[in-house]
Amino acid sequence: MSLDILTTAASHSATQSQHNKPRRSLAWLLPCGLLVGFVLILAILFGERLIPAQQVQVSQAITLRSDDASLPVSTASDQMLFQASGWIEPDPYITYVPTLINGVVESIEALEGDIVKKGQEIARLINDDQTLALNAARQQLVSHKRNISAHCEGIPILNAQIDAARKNIAAQQAMLDLEKDNLKRVEELGGDAVSVQTIVKTRFAVTRHMALVAQAEAQVPELEGKIKQLDAERESMEAKLDELQTKVSQAQLALDRTIITAPIDGVVLHLHAVPGKKRMLNMDDPKSAVLVELYDPQKLQARIDVPLNEAAGLQIGQAVELVSDFLPNTTFRGSVTRINGQADLQRNTLQVKVAIHNPDIRLRPDMLVRAKFYAPETNASTTNPAAPHTGTKLAIYLPSKALINDAQVWIVGSKHRAELRDITLGNSTRDDHIQATSGVRSGELVVLPPHSHLSVGDKLSFTTQF
Repeated sequence: MSLDILTTAASHSATQSQHNKPRRSLAWLLPCGLLVGFVLILAILFGERLIPAQQVQVSQAITLRSDDASLPVSTASDQMLFQASGWIEPDPYITYVPTLINGVVESIEALEGDIVKKGQEIARLINDDQTLALNAARQQLVSHKRNISAHCEGIPILNAQIDAARKNIAAQQAMLDLEKDNLKRVEELGGDAVSVQTIVKTRFAVTRHMALVAQAEAQVPELEGKIKQLDAERESMEAKLDELQTKVSQAQLALDRTIITAPIDGVVLHLHAVPGKKRMLNMDDPKSAVLVELYDPQKLQARIDVPLNEAAGLQIGQAVELVSDFLPNTTFRGSVTRINGQADLQRNTLQVKVAIHNPDIRLRPDMLVRAKFYAPETNASTTNPAAPHTGTKLAIYLPSKALINDAQVWIVGSKHRAELRDITLGNSTRDDHIQATSGVRSGELVVLPPHSHLSVGDKLSFTTQF
C-alpha cells in the first residue's frame, strides 16, 4: 500500500516538472525574416550600384563633314544622323486670351484641356458698371437730340419774321414814293399857292418814310444773322451729338468686352483666373489681364536640344521623326523650321524647332519626345542641271588610340556595361581621329586605353576626355 502511494507521488511529480519546463519561443523568426526581406529588396534595387566598377576614360564618337569622295552621298532622308530629346510646344507660339477692360471674373466657361471653337464664350466679367454707363450715355444722347430739336424750332419763326420784314419794307417804300410825289406837286405849285408850312411838312414826311424804309431794311440782315447763328449753334450741337454717340459706342464696347470669346479653334492650355478674381490692365505683371492660354492642337512643334557635336548636321527643312512615351506606338514626322541663333553654354546644346506634320490631338505641350534627325535630301541637278550630283557628306570619327587590332573598340553600352564591338574604318583622319563607316553610332562613348583590365560586361565608371 505504501509502495503504491510512493509510485503515484513520483509520477505526479515528474508530470508537474514537465509542465513547469520552459518552452523554446519562435518569435525570433519574424525580425530575421524582415531583415532578410529588406536585404533582398536592397539587393534588387541597388545591387547594380554595389557592383564595383572599372574606372576608365572615354571619348565621344563625333559626326563631322567629310571631304572623302569615297563616302556615300546622302540623297534621300533615310540615313539617320543622330538623336536628341526635346519637348512639345505650340507652333509657333501660345495664344493668350486677355480681358481688354479691368474687372472681376463672374464665370469661366472653359477649363484646362477643354476644346473651344473660335467665337465661343470662355469667360464673363461682372458687367453692372458697364451696363449703367451704357444707359447713362444713351440718355445723354437722347436728351441732346431733343435740345437740338428745340433749338432748331426758332429757325421757322425767324424765317417768318424775315418775310414780314420784307413786306414791311415794300409797304414803307410805297408810302415813301407817295410822299415824294406829294412833295414834288407841292414844290411845283410854288409858294403863292401853298404855304411854306405845308411844304416843310411834306418834306418832313418824305424824310420820315425814308427812315422807316431804312429801318425795315435793317431788320432783314439782323434776322438772317440770327438764323446763321442758330445754324452755327446747331452744327456745334450736332458735333456734340457725334461725341455723345462715340461715348455710347465706347460704353457698348466696354459692355461687350465683359464677354470674352476664343480668338481661335484650340485647346485650353492654362487657366489664369477663376470666378471672383480680378483682371487688370496696365499692371507690372505681364499676365495680370490674361484669362486663359490656348493652342491649336493641329499646329504643334518640338523644341529639341541638339548637342553641339551634332549641330553641324542641322539644316532647315531637314526630315525628323518624333516618338513619345505617351504614344509609344506612334511615329510623328516633322521637319526643322528654325535653328536658334544662340547656343546654350551650360548645356552645350543648340535648340531647334521641328514642325510636326501629323500631330495627334492627344499630344500636349511639354510632353517629352525623342527626335531622330535624318540626312537632308539634296539634288543639285534641280537647280543646275549641268552641276555634278552632290549631297551631304557626314562621317563618324573615333579617337585613333581607342582602336584594338585596328578593327575593334570598347564601347560604354547600356547600364554602363563594357561592350567589345567590331567596326569598319574609312580612309579619312582628322586630328588624331579616324573615320568609322560602321559599327558605332554618333555620340556613343568609346573607351580609351588602357584596355587590358576590361572584360565584356564589366561595369564602368568613366570620365570624359575632350
